[in-house]
Amino acid sequence: MKYEINIKGKTKKQVTKLNLSGRGLTSFPENIFDYPNLTKLVLSNNKIKSIPREILTLKKLQVLDLANNEIKVLQSAVFHLPKLRTLNVYGNKITKFPKQVFESGLKKIIVGKNPLESEEIEKLRILCEVVADKNDAQVRIEPGSEKMDVKVLLPETKQEIRDMEKRHRIFISYSHIDAEWLEEVKVHIKPLERFYGIEEWDDQKLRTSDKWREKISNALNNATIAVLLISPYFVASDFIVKNELQPLLENAEKKGVKIMPVMVSPCETIEESGLLDYQAPNGPDKTLIEMTKGEVHRTLSKLVKDIKSFIDNKK
Repeated sequence: MKYEINIKGKTKKQVTKLNLSGRGLTSFPENIFDYPNLTKLVLSNNKIKSIPREILTLKKLQVLDLANNEIKVLQSAVFHLPKLRTLNVYGNKITKFPKQVFESGLKKIIVGKNPLESEEIEKLRILCEVVADKNDAQVRIEPGSEKMDVKVLLPETKQEIRDMEKRHRIFISYSHIDAEWLEEVKVHIKPLERFYGIEEWDDQKLRTSDKWREKISNALNNATIAVLLISPYFVASDFIVKNELQPLLENAEKKGVKIMPVMVSPCETIEESGLLDYQAPNGPDKTLIEMTKGEVHRTLSKLVKDIKSFIDNKK
């Protein structure tokens, strides 16, 4: 499998760092191995299950980031890379490291959220710095245990873990009267979960016994992208304006949350709502209910294109 890699202004021999995080990859792209001078390779947040032996062609590789994939077995070839010093396998399905790890020059291994036994981490600790979250039940590190001497995470390491866990989260705000349009938007956004690792949230995910205000508040605070389905019903809703729209607009100013309105139906008070400042895939003069089915899909495809562009620019 090949994956299109475009790096303007550089030949393949000039490229030393490559980031293909969150691309929906199920295996290593073959053309990665055309970049012989890579020192850092990031393939995190994909669906990769194994590491090919061709990894040995990257003899200058120092950092290999495979966080949040589906790897169960670490091939011994990885540990024969002569310059590899940092291996990030956070959030995979690894239960054991091969004996070749002790023949490598690794200085740091990030292993949190893998089903590793504490004895396995103890072996690795002898070799190099092991970063494992003491609150991760899967790692089975008992607080205060004399046997476990795993390095306690320093603040900067914790931030590193947070960055690895970070996903783009889309919050969809809408009036229940416009629920049919919510379903259309979700159909277009759904593939982004597979290819970009995003998470979508709307209030249809609420379940019986949920503390619904708390759930909505958490989803709002974690959102990096907000899709707003604008209609007279949306703007007329006191709950939406006070509890969803205002916090989202504040987070856009403070946290850089991307506001993406979609015009569902004509709404004369959109200017007063403060949303005209944000570009929509369609204008107030051509709302979704005024479009043909083909035009609706074209407009929502434009929305997805804008979301992809925002995600790519954040990498």
